[in-house]
Amino acid sequence: MRNLIYILIGLFCFSANAQLINDESYLDLDFLKFKNELLNCVIKKDTTKLKEFLAERVYESKDVCGYPGCNQTDFLKYYFKEGAEESWNDMLKILRFGFIRAVDENPERIVPHDSIIFYGPSYLKNVDSDNEVIILGENVNIREKPSLKAKVIRKASFEKFNCDCNMLTTKKTTYQTVDGINWLEIKLETGEIGYVSADLTSYELIKEMTIAKVNGEWKVISFFQEPGC
Repeated sequence: MRNLIYILIGLFCFSANAQLINDESYLDLDFLKFKNELLNCVIKKDTTKLKEFLAERVYESKDVCGYPGCNQTDFLKYYFKEGAEESWNDMLKILRFGFIRAVDENPERIVPHDSIIFYGPSYLKNVDSDNEVIILGENVNIREKPSLKAKVIRKASFEKFNCDCNMLTTKKTTYQTVDGINWLEIKLETGEIGYVSADLTSYELIKEMTIAKVNGEWKVISFFQEPGC
C-alpha cells in the first residue's frame, strides 16, 4: 500500500510539473508543419533558409534596430552573424519548449498579421519571471552552496521555484559565477535556499518569439527581449 501511495504521489507531481510546459502547436496542423520546418532550419543553422521564415519586418528589442524592429537583412545581420551561436541556441530552446496559441487583440500591430498567433516558449504563461524560475531539465542538481563541491540537497525535473529574479532588485547572491558556472539562488518549498546552474533554468532564456500569419503564410514576426535585459 505504501509503495502504491508513493507511485500515485509521483504521478501527480509529474503531471503537475508537466503542465508548466504545454506546447499547443498541435492545435493547428499548418502551424505545426511550419514549426517543424523552422526547427530543422535552426538545427542546421541555415541562415539563408531562415530568411524564408521571417516576416518582412521582425519586432525585437529596441536596443538594436529601434522601433518598429528590423527588416530581414538587418535582423539576420545583428542576430545571426554577430553573436550567432547565442541566437541559434535561443531560437532552438524556444522551439523545443513549444508555443501557446492565443488571440492578438492589439489593434496597433507593429507588424500587420492575422489575429491568431503562437508565442513561445510555452511556459511563459505559467511563470512570473520576476519572482519564479523553472528548471528546464531532468534530475538537475540543487546544491546547498554555489559550487560543484557543495552537497546536493535535492534533484528537480521541470519544476518551478521562487527566486529574486527581478533584474532591478536582485541581490548579490542571486546570480554568481563559481567554478566557471553561473549559479542561480532559488527558494525551495521547505524554505531552504539552494543553488542551481542558471543555464538549466528559464532565467537564462530571456527571448520570446511570436509567429503569426502574414498575407496567409506563417511568419516569425517577433524575436523579442525586454530592452535593458
